[in-house]
Amino acid sequence: MANITFGSKYFIFSKFSSIPKTSKIEQERANLIQEFNELNEFIKSEELKEFNSLESYLNSSEYKKLSTSTQSQKKTEQTEVKKYETQKKSKKIKSYFKFKESQKLKDYNLFSESKDLARFNELKETVSSSDFSSNKNRLENELKKADKKENKTEDLNKNKQELDNIYKIEKEFKQLSKSSQIKSFFKLQNSRKFKDFQTFEKSKELADYLNLEKYLASEEHKETLKSIEEKEKDEADKKKKFQDFKNSKKFKWYLSVKDSNKFDIIKKWEVVFEDDFTSGELDTEKWMTRYLWGDKLINDAYALETDKAFPTDGNNVEFSNNSLKIVTRKEQTEGKVWKQPFGFVPQQFDYTTGLISTAKSHRQKYGKVEAKIKVNYAKPVNYNFWMASEKNLPHVDILKLNKKKTKVELASHTGDLTNESRPNTIKSEFTGLDVAQDYFIYTFIWTPDKLIWKINEVIVNEQKKNIPQDEMYLVFSSSMTGKADGSGLPASLEIDWVRCYKEV
Repeated sequence: MANITFGSKYFIFSKFSSIPKTSKIEQERANLIQEFNELNEFIKSEELKEFNSLESYLNSSEYKKLSTSTQSQKKTEQTEVKKYETQKKSKKIKSYFKFKESQKLKDYNLFSESKDLARFNELKETVSSSDFSSNKNRLENELKKADKKENKTEDLNKNKQELDNIYKIEKEFKQLSKSSQIKSFFKLQNSRKFKDFQTFEKSKELADYLNLEKYLASEEHKETLKSIEEKEKDEADKKKKFQDFKNSKKFKWYLSVKDSNKFDIIKKWEVVFEDDFTSGELDTEKWMTRYLWGDKLINDAYALETDKAFPTDGNNVEFSNNSLKIVTRKEQTEGKVWKQPFGFVPQQFDYTTGLISTAKSHRQKYGKVEAKIKVNYAKPVNYNFWMASEKNLPHVDILKLNKKKTKVELASHTGDLTNESRPNTIKSEFTGLDVAQDYFIYTFIWTPDKLIWKINEVIVNEQKKNIPQDEMYLVFSSSMTGKADGSGLPASLEIDWVRCYKEV
């Protein structure tokens, strides 16, 4: 016979507070799942897509080229403005425009169009001509000769009139020459300041200044500045949008969690079977309500020889408050019992109970199984959450309660019963927690080289020996094997939900 090995016992009366409340765990899980879903939604969001697009654009050669071009264009315009302002402040420019706007030059320009100046220039040209001088001298000489001869002829009178006319012109010229306007006009015209003004007026320096002034006042310049401003605003808006998003709480949260191990527990496990029992009736696609071998051999429910309560075919399965109850009652019924060597034998029972199993719908090898369970405890009812294989061995007790409500038995059973040997069993007991006081989450993690049992996320047992290597299915059941008087009945095993996972 194989040996039965007992694992370490967990006595945690002093550590009772180390088992967190189920509500706290579920809330933390719900929060984690919600946050994980929010992360996935955010990863797929247009918001993040736009941010990544902005980031890509702001780091692109296209953006750098555009930015450089805009800044270069802006610098060129600023240089032109600065150049204009510098030129405008130069002594030459200031002197030029000061003189140009002076009253003297205004008077000069006004007088330059006058009849007096035109007459003066006309007379000056006449008086200054060689013909005028020679004619005057000729006439004067002829008149002197005529006076000596006292010859008064008609020609003489004509010469006298002509000479008088010459004198008249000279007189008019002299009078105009003495005019203050004429003097001021030519004084200004002959001044160094006027000559410098005229020279600068024809200079390239002034032409460049005036051309620049004209450009800075033009629509072309205004449109260029407007275009630069629009480009800068667009760049600034994009940068601000990028920075605002980058500094937002949402994005900082995203950065803090996207590469963290916060969601590893979610990513590690994929749900392959689950039931929340919210429909108010049993999903027969998932669950059967009798032992697998009874279903296979007699298409009916049956009890084991040691059972005091008959596991009915679904009659003791109830639903209340979105949970499934396996109820053990004091009531008479008739059912079949497996007895060797006779087989299935009819028998009267004073108690009924039930079970549910995934033997036909779900089996798995390795992974994680967990269920949220509450035990409405009564002696001598046994409460079981376990996994069984096709041949009954191996099987694992995830929750077994049959002695008292503060002693949870955990065990793995392997071996081969065909040679009538006892199974290889490693057992452990977790004591000190009243599991009837509330719902608790019972978790079983199964790997090729380790088994781990948890209650409300706290490890209560682990072992590296006697590891099952066959597929197993889930069973929830209640039974009665000891002395019973029915005083504590009805009692029930309540299952709020159950989930099975495979490791991704």
